[in-house]
Amino acid sequence: MPALINLRSHPDESVRRRAYEAENQAWEGAKETLAACLNGVKGEALTLDKKRGREDALHASIDAARMDRETLNAMLGAMKDSFPMFRRYFRHKAKLLGREKLAWWDIFAPMGKTDKVYSWDEARDFIVENFNKFSPDLGAFAKRAFDKNWIDGEQREGKRGGAFCMGVAAVKESRILSNYDGSFDQVSTLAHELGHAFHNECAYAADKTQLQQSTPMTLAETASIMCETVVTEAALAQTNDPQEVLAILEAQMNNASQVVVDIYSRYLFEKEVFERRAKAELSSDEINDIMERAQKATYGDGLDERYLQKFMWTWKPHYYSSGFSFYNYPYAFGLLFATGLYAIYQKRGADFVPEYKQLLASTGQARAAELADKFGINIRTKKFWADSLAIIGKRVDRYCQL
Repeated sequence: MPALINLRSHPDESVRRRAYEAENQAWEGAKETLAACLNGVKGEALTLDKKRGREDALHASIDAARMDRETLNAMLGAMKDSFPMFRRYFRHKAKLLGREKLAWWDIFAPMGKTDKVYSWDEARDFIVENFNKFSPDLGAFAKRAFDKNWIDGEQREGKRGGAFCMGVAAVKESRILSNYDGSFDQVSTLAHELGHAFHNECAYAADKTQLQQSTPMTLAETASIMCETVVTEAALAQTNDPQEVLAILEAQMNNASQVVVDIYSRYLFEKEVFERRAKAELSSDEINDIMERAQKATYGDGLDERYLQKFMWTWKPHYYSSGFSFYNYPYAFGLLFATGLYAIYQKRGADFVPEYKQLLASTGQARAAELADKFGINIRTKKFWADSLAIIGKRVDRYCQL
């Protein structure tokens, strides 16, 4: 199934469509078993929540994310308000593909083209140069990570895929695994992982204990997304090639739309599943219906309603763990919180950086809203989240001009 799902980004539309159809046909044969599993897991979570005195299915998730309902509602409200903006992106992508509306199999279709290949040294110099513009401390840290070979970047047989950053508390350093191939996507990935390493560095420099360094998922992506944003904005500023600009913006917009629009649909889905599972077991067709209605409520006229993905619930692993209810919205928090911080940095410049480093050092020590309050950021109102989404909106504007 992962092989079929991965074909959603294949350049050939006919391949993407056939993969989508084959995937759905396969899920038809497994849906009753998976529905039984989902009913069991959600029933267990509801039982445990009741015995633990939880208000509802969302209660434990909010605690684990170190959030409060006021913050969550403000963020979700701003996300909902942004749907028309993302639908404009979907409609323009459909136009570029020669369609009236996007079908599900076209959401991840590649757009634009860039032939630029970065050598390892070019990637290092590009990252260090642009990190320095944000903060000399961040630039110096990245240079040290490259110079001291903290990054295992080469592709080789037997090496696992993807990218990862691990803090090594005993020596107050970090180690990064990546699979560098010279693409800008991998340059961005290196910047992302170096952001995680810088997050660790700020905690080490402040002599935080291991317990104080335990950061919730909502805040764990703050520095990584900030660093990724820094290099992406720099790359956009350095090219006038429409196809290259389109490729970079497509990567940004595709990720943002998944984190804002699709994750909201998953939040709606899981919320209704819990509410209805508290009263009775759900059939596979009922679960499909809930998922499809959640997608219609979020994607709206941005997608062709005939071709959504009602089986999305079958392969998201966190749905099948009683300890990971509502695993979805912290991803939206991470993107929008970091983007909002970047917006503040654009306004305040270098004066913002010392407070930003203090924030990174403190992410394991308080609830998100309390940490933000210390630095003059109110995340309990929609304005902060709307300002973050406005940054993404400017990228939509540029995308729709291509």
